[in-house]
Amino acid sequence: MNKAKIGRVATQVLVVGAGPVGQGLGIELGLRGIDCLVIDKNDRVGVAPRAKTTNVRSREHFRRWGIAQALRDASPLGIDYPSNVVFTTRLSGHRLARFDNALYCGPGRNPLYSEHAQWIPQYTVEQIMRDRLQTLASVKLQLQCELLGFEQRDDLVIARLGDLKTGEQFEVQAQYMVGCDGPRSLVRDGIGARLEGEYGLSRNYNFVFRAPGLAKAHTHGPAIMYWQINSDVPSLIGPMDTGDRWFFMPTGLAPDVHISKEEAPALIRRATGIDVPYEVLSADEWVASRLLATHYRDRRVFLAGDAAHMHPPFGGFGMNMGIGDAVDLGWKLSAVLKGWGGPPLLDSYERERRPVHVHVMGEATANHKLMSNGLLENDIEADNEQGEAARRRAAEHIRRGKLSEFYTLGTILGDCYADSPVIDRAGRPEPPRDFLNYVPRAEPGCRAPHAWLHDGSSLFDHFGLGLTLLVSSPSGHAGVDAAREEAQRLGIPLAVIQPEEAGIRSLYPQPLTLIRPDQHIAWTGDVWRDDVLARVSGLGVRAKAEA
Repeated sequence: MNKAKIGRVATQVLVVGAGPVGQGLGIELGLRGIDCLVIDKNDRVGVAPRAKTTNVRSREHFRRWGIAQALRDASPLGIDYPSNVVFTTRLSGHRLARFDNALYCGPGRNPLYSEHAQWIPQYTVEQIMRDRLQTLASVKLQLQCELLGFEQRDDLVIARLGDLKTGEQFEVQAQYMVGCDGPRSLVRDGIGARLEGEYGLSRNYNFVFRAPGLAKAHTHGPAIMYWQINSDVPSLIGPMDTGDRWFFMPTGLAPDVHISKEEAPALIRRATGIDVPYEVLSADEWVASRLLATHYRDRRVFLAGDAAHMHPPFGGFGMNMGIGDAVDLGWKLSAVLKGWGGPPLLDSYERERRPVHVHVMGEATANHKLMSNGLLENDIEADNEQGEAARRRAAEHIRRGKLSEFYTLGTILGDCYADSPVIDRAGRPEPPRDFLNYVPRAEPGCRAPHAWLHDGSSLFDHFGLGLTLLVSSPSGHAGVDAAREEAQRLGIPLAVIQPEEAGIRSLYPQPLTLIRPDQHIAWTGDVWRDDVLARVSGLGVRAKAEA
């Protein structure tokens, strides 16, 4: 590589990593006109499986970004394909249990959320996001571009990048930098953060393969995942794309077991008990771990996504939790760069997201403890009374133990930033968590309760890119004018909405509810206070001095 620097580029935010987290951050910034450079050392193409579930919460953000319909249209199996999860001894064997509409992928309107989840390969999700990035004039995406190192000064970050196509190097001066560069994050190393926790909970493989005729060669019906519970090859298998493309995941492998692409077809044939042609397209060994970074920030440099946290992929939380990081950090960086957000707003990023990461990591790790290997019963494949009894025991174990993996709306929508320095919660205790039952709460820190309006739109469609003041009093409220005046004085973008539907007043019992760009509630009350906007924007002392 040519070591001579050939140029210098300036941008407001440098995002290292162009997976869903980095691109999501780029979209959040680009929608607000923030100059942003998103780089990735890879070309972001290929058939590796990565994430396959875009959950309800992520798709609500995709709706805000204007690409929920594009993602829906790109569904390779069809948006109406049943998101069932089937547990069986083998694809050719005995069915044990089935979870219908797992992960809430069923289309149709649900009053609790604005978008259903979707079973779709991550590489397709990334392409939809890339297409959206290209429509945002202030964002530039540069693939095959590598971060070589960086240093921080008081007012900027200087990063050295290398163009892997030309071998040239150049400098980028950015006001902020965010490491969305995954488990082996160079940015994390550069800010002196370490991953702490437990590495190596299990060894597993992911294979993507083509198998014409496999979908019709078994009797278990359509599903997104088939868990194969047998003593021979405990594994997961399921369809993932057009062209008869499937994934196959042998789980809980011993340290000395290694599977090559050449060996995989015979293993898949053995695991399923079905003899059709198997063409392996990709093979990836992966290790499940539970790891959390010691800190997510050093001055002007932040971490998001897998650079900050890693957990087993059971429950479909990983990519989606990273998108949540991007949303939280994106609007806050924008507010600070535009002058209506103060330093406490950036301080709140880790305060808000770390408890979410800890909670979800606990859920995912608990799910991981009950893999196919852990559901095995003696004689489970036997065609006799002992086999029938073993399958009944396994089925009961599955129904009890895996509910928290496939029906988790309370985990997906129940985050509450109760400890945030920019949430005015007024001493309320943090609401209880329930993985299954999501209870809408119009309380500071919680996600705003969703509703469908009589014109067919979602209530969320009417929230602004800045703060939104929802007035649920049918006759208006005297505090609205004061709120508008205060927002104008502080330069804070504030939208005011007053839905006419009576049901909204039931969901939002306080006359005034202040909602952030990420759809979390910042404050509620019956009387407007002149310190509210200063608190939730992080302007604090500056706002008082200007008053």
